[in-house]
Amino acid sequence: MTRQEHRTTRFAVRARNIAAASLALCAALTATACSSSGDDGNDPGLPTSAAPSPTNTVSAEEAQARKAVIAAYQGMADEQVKAYTKGSLSGSKITDYATGKALRDVKDAVFVNLQNGIVSKGEPKVIASENDVELNLDSTPKKATLRLCFDQNTWTPIDKKTGKSVAPPNQVKRYTINANLENQGDRWRVTDEKADKERTC
Repeated sequence: MTRQEHRTTRFAVRARNIAAASLALCAALTATACSSSGDDGNDPGLPTSAAPSPTNTVSAEEAQARKAVIAAYQGMADEQVKAYTKGSLSGSKITDYATGKALRDVKDAVFVNLQNGIVSKGEPKVIASENDVELNLDSTPKKATLRLCFDQNTWTPIDKKTGKSVAPPNQVKRYTINANLENQGDRWRVTDEKADKERTC
């Protein structure tokens, strides 16, 4: 092989290696535009940086409201646990966290349990994050919706006399709840909620 042929061969191998590396980058960096060189032997174009993804900025008011919405639902759940455990709303602060249909539902449940000698043992888990809150701060009153995961595996209705569970067989114990809340005065309150037991979490 002549010296000229040796240089030509080395150049061809180098060009093929560069083209292969360029194709590998194109496959790996799906968000990046890649281009390869033609047959003229020039270096392939460098991958261009992907444009940064737009970020959702949350105002201080909105961030505080989201936390308050979750705290309101958790407060209602805590008061429910207390009332269902002792079978009474005496001394309850449920009205600090619930109003409208949500409040009526709690009162009705406590009354029915009392009539049937049922109390609860343990407590449920409310699983929610600020991303699960949708706000309408421009309405009057301000409104919010909260989608949460309700886990009652550690919360059981029992017969007060026998101490045995009266939970229905094959009961769904972990499911999604969609709650609506309003800002009333200086606090958020749950106005109504709907369990979606077909949607596990």
